Amino acid sequence: MTSGARTVGDLLDAVERRPNLAVDADLTLAVDGRDIDVRAYDDLVAVELPSLGAAVALWRGRPFDQTDAAVALAAAGLTVELRVRGAPVARLGAKAVPGDLTRRLGFGPVELYPEGALLALVSARRG
Repeated sequence: MTSGARTVGDLLDAVERRPNLAVDADLTLAVDGRDIDVRAYDDLVAVELPSLGAAVALWRGRPFDQTDAAVALAAAGLTVELRVRGAPVARLGAKAVPGDLTRRLGFGPVELYPEGALLALVSARRG
């Protein structure tokens, strides 16, 4: 944490007072034997996953709370879009538009794309 920040709230306040971040990345990560492509341009970070199973495993095995991550991303002016086989399945952060379900579940700035998950399932059966 930055000097003077004692809570996550203090850290978020400090981040909100700074200019938005811009990210430029083009990399591939290996997580549990699965390749995950990460492409970032300016304020959007696209995370390409090979399957819905990989997306669920990533969601379950995360070392952080999804609400904290989404709020921190929004405070920094960043958006992460999770994609499976090219289809967006979730968006977290600044440009996420939460629906009724995510608001009721208290997920913060998280947008889910059920049609993207369905498209990923259909493309997996064809491939």
